[in-house]
Amino acid sequence: MAVKQPDLTAEIVGDLRRWKKLTLEHGHAPWVRVTDVNKMGRRHLVECPKQKRTIHLLSDGEYRAYQILIWRPNVIAVYEQVPLHIPSTLKIARQLNIVHHKNYETNEAYVVSTDFVVHEVNLKSKQIEKIAYSFKYFDQFYRLDERGKPVLKRGRTLQKQKIEREYWRKKGVIFRLITELNATKAKCWNIDWFTQAFGIEVDKHTQIKFCELFLEHWYLAPLSTIQDHIDFACKKLLLSKKQGITLFKLSALDQLLPLDLSEKLKLYYPVKLVS
Repeated sequence: MAVKQPDLTAEIVGDLRRWKKLTLEHGHAPWVRVTDVNKMGRRHLVECPKQKRTIHLLSDGEYRAYQILIWRPNVIAVYEQVPLHIPSTLKIARQLNIVHHKNYETNEAYVVSTDFVVHEVNLKSKQIEKIAYSFKYFDQFYRLDERGKPVLKRGRTLQKQKIEREYWRKKGVIFRLITELNATKAKCWNIDWFTQAFGIEVDKHTQIKFCELFLEHWYLAPLSTIQDHIDFACKKLLLSKKQGITLFKLSALDQLLPLDLSEKLKLYYPVKLVS
């Protein structure tokens, strides 16, 4: 039996047309802004130095996911709260026999939006690719069985994401789920620390040599502190301590140093490397 779908109103169609015109004239604008959300919890208006615009993020989890995505070296842009073409999502809902996103009091259809659409360079083909990401907390989709293995939950959240996933599949765009397990507090804390050096100009040859010396000292003395590794490189390159810390932050941000970011890094503590 086919489920009843919500009504597509002229007001929603008009809102989408105005959004499209706004983005064509001024660049990306999020469909859902921080000021539109009344739910409890923390929201973030972030001035992103890489994209040079204000980013609207609707939870701590979204903020951490955004930081993880935007600071990948091959990422060109991250667009947040991207609305999907509502006639298309309604058609998909009918095909899947799933109730479309809606206002349950008025039966008006809501616009489906994707948390992040990322434009990144494929390192093999050198082509720019688009990847859609939905941020959700792990327990919204999974539960642990008696053996401690994750099992996909059934429910409305999963149904709604099926519509979103199918929309992007039809567009030929990869769709991925990102959770707080991918975007941890520690990893985001480290990235926030590294970005303090973003925009500082350094000689690329010196940066590469610094990384080589940092790693050379790490393999000689893996239990030494981050500052010890920096000091070793600075002594060889005749750099100041301040220059060394800047090079360390930029190299970590550029992922030239294979650092384990699963724990908060501190200058006077050892650091682990990832293979």
